[in-house]
Amino acid sequence: MLDLIRRLRAGHLDAATRLLLGQLVMFTGIAAVFPVAPLYVRSHGGGPVAVALFIAGPMVANTLAQIPAGHLVDRLGRKPVLIGSRIVFAALSFALFANLGPLWLLALFRCGQGFTGGAYVPALRAALADLTEPGGRAQRYAQLQAIEMVGLLVGPFIGGAIALWTYSAIFLCSGLGTLLGVTALFRMAETRSAGHDEEGPALPGWWRSRVVLVPSLALLAAGVVFAMYDTVWPQYLQARNVGPFLIGVSISVFAIPVLALAGKAGRLADRSNRRLLVGGSFLLVAACATTYPFLRSYPVILAVGVVEACGFTVVEPTLFAVISESTPVEVRGRAMGLGGFFQFGGSAFGAGVLGSLYGVSARLPFFGATAACIFAALMSLLWLPLRRLRREATELSAINVLDMEVQV
Repeated sequence: MLDLIRRLRAGHLDAATRLLLGQLVMFTGIAAVFPVAPLYVRSHGGGPVAVALFIAGPMVANTLAQIPAGHLVDRLGRKPVLIGSRIVFAALSFALFANLGPLWLLALFRCGQGFTGGAYVPALRAALADLTEPGGRAQRYAQLQAIEMVGLLVGPFIGGAIALWTYSAIFLCSGLGTLLGVTALFRMAETRSAGHDEEGPALPGWWRSRVVLVPSLALLAAGVVFAMYDTVWPQYLQARNVGPFLIGVSISVFAIPVLALAGKAGRLADRSNRRLLVGGSFLLVAACATTYPFLRSYPVILAVGVVEACGFTVVEPTLFAVISESTPVEVRGRAMGLGGFFQFGGSAFGAGVLGSLYGVSARLPFFGATAACIFAALMSLLWLPLRRLRREATELSAINVLDMEVQV
């Protein structure tokens, strides 16, 4: 995040920086919906089941869209999918703001937003990989992670304030933020390398290779753990007599290491032994997860959360960097879609299955997260590539030249 601030001050806005800043604006608007969505459903007479479906539907749609969208990204190019998906998302936001029709129709609009969001993610990650040399991709994905963390911190605050007017206004905010952010993409050159008008002559079974499947399965575990916390964390702290304000503080404290260390973690992942880095990070998260059920002191819980956040900061950027460097450019969109499919699929499982286990026993979700982290750690320590693979990046210079021509 600090790297992006320095670039802004210096006026050095290359294509990748503009992509990230556009994502910051868009994701902040999207995150404004998160805390108010249940209230929006209840205002239409929906009960707990309707609330759950309204929130889970976009998550499932997002997961299912990842792989088909990856094919489109490789066939049509990054830019058409980036712009098209966000324009449709904004249109659906305005439809939800209009607040017309029965609840089931509004829920379908939300699922549509999930599909368009699922289409945007592999296009964004593929474009960032196109615009970044292999030796800097973990750092780039760490910047993306920090950007999204800022959106998660700022967006819900904005959404809560806007909801004082009317609940449906959160979708107006989301739609306007998306349109504002997508303006950064119109002047961007297409980043897919020339000569790949079709999906490309990828080797059969490329997705079954160890260097693709191992990071994808590790992303599944990361998604499981992170979404479990989304569901369980407020209940966990409430059981320890912690009020809503301090619950919010705990989430903000968790975000501090991610924002402060993202750049350093990305550079470390680009230069160090990735097996030890990712495997050790998963073991660190596992140790923290298994500790929580036995903690009662709020300050101690915060301290453990800070340690755990340091581990989370490393995992996702490194794994997506491995996938981007382990696949040919012809299938880069599909590779990003595959990684996203595993990650968001894990999120759906973590929120739905592990989250529901809290009602059976408060310890089960944390122990389930521990098991997922240990599984991912063992895979990473045994089979993850030691360090970045050496691949040609000659297409990068051509993309930068095209981008300069577009701006002129």
